[in-house]
Amino acid sequence: MSKLPFRSLSSDHSVSSVFSLAISDYLLALLMVSPALLLVIVFAILPMLVGLYASFFHIEAATLKMHFNGITNYRWLLKKSLFWQSLLRSFIWVISTTVIQFLLGLGISLLLHQELKGRNLARGMVLFPYLVPAVVLSLTWRFILDPTMGVFNRMLMDFGLIHRPIAFLGNPRSALIFVIIAGIWKYTPFVVLMLLARLQVVPVELEEAAKLDGAGSWQIFRYITLPWLMPVVVVTLLLRTIWTFRQFDIVYLFAFGGPLFGTTTLPVLIHYLAFDAQQLGPAAATSALMLLLLLAVSWGYFAWYAQAEEKLL
Repeated sequence: MSKLPFRSLSSDHSVSSVFSLAISDYLLALLMVSPALLLVIVFAILPMLVGLYASFFHIEAATLKMHFNGITNYRWLLKKSLFWQSLLRSFIWVISTTVIQFLLGLGISLLLHQELKGRNLARGMVLFPYLVPAVVLSLTWRFILDPTMGVFNRMLMDFGLIHRPIAFLGNPRSALIFVIIAGIWKYTPFVVLMLLARLQVVPVELEEAAKLDGAGSWQIFRYITLPWLMPVVVVTLLLRTIWTFRQFDIVYLFAFGGPLFGTTTLPVLIHYLAFDAQQLGPAAATSALMLLLLLAVSWGYFAWYAQAEEKLL
C-alpha cells in the first residue's frame, strides 16, 4: 500500500513528460514550417485578399484613389461581350490542352514503362520541352510561324500545300490553334512524369495473376493499371487545369491577346483591363471571378479524387 502514492506520482510525471514532449514537437514543427507559411501568406493570401477588396472599388489609375462602388465592377464586367468571349476562349484553351496533354502523356508514359532499348535516354529527352522557358518557347514559335522568314511557311510551300506565305498569327482562329499546340508541346512532359512515376508502383503481382487467369493487355490496363493510375490522374488534371487556366506568359507572348482579341483569355483580359484600359476595378473583379471558378472546379476534382481512392480500398 505504501508504494501506491509513488506509482501515482510516477505516472503523473510520465504523462506530463509526454505532454511536454508533444508540445515541444508541435512547436518545432511550427517553427520549421513558418518560413514557407510566411511566404504563402505574403505572396499568395495577402494579394488575393487585396484583389478581392479592390474589386468593390472604383480605382483611379493615376492616383490610385479608391471609391467604394459595391458590385458595380461585376455588373459592368458581366455586361461586356469581351468578358464572355474571353471566358469561352479560356475554356477552349484549358479543355483542349488538358485533354490532349493527358492522352499523349498517358500513351508516352505507358510506352516508356516498357522494357525498351534506350529507355533511360528517351525518358530524359521527353522532359526537354518542359525545361524550355515560356519566353524562349513563344519567341521560337513566333519565328517559326513568321510569314517572311518562318520555317513552317517555307515547308508548306516546298510541299506545294500553299502558294504564298500565310500570317498564321494574324488570324484569330489559327493564332489560338497554334497557342494550343505550343501549350501541348511544352506541358505534356509534366503529365508523362507524373503518370510514369505512378506506373512504377503498380503491383506486379496483380498483373501476373491477371495474365495467369487469361486476361489480355486491354483488360489488364482497364481493371488494374487504370484504377491504380486514377488518383494521380486526377491530381495531374487538377494541377494542369489550374495552371493552364491562369496561364499568361505563353498566351500573351504569342500574339499579345490579338489579333482582334483572338487569343485573349481571362488572364490576358486582366492585363488588358489593368494596364491598357486602366480599369483597375474591373480587372480585380475578373480575378475574383476566376478565383471562384477555380474553387468550383477544384471542388469537383476533389470529389473525383475521393471516388478514385475508394476504388483502391
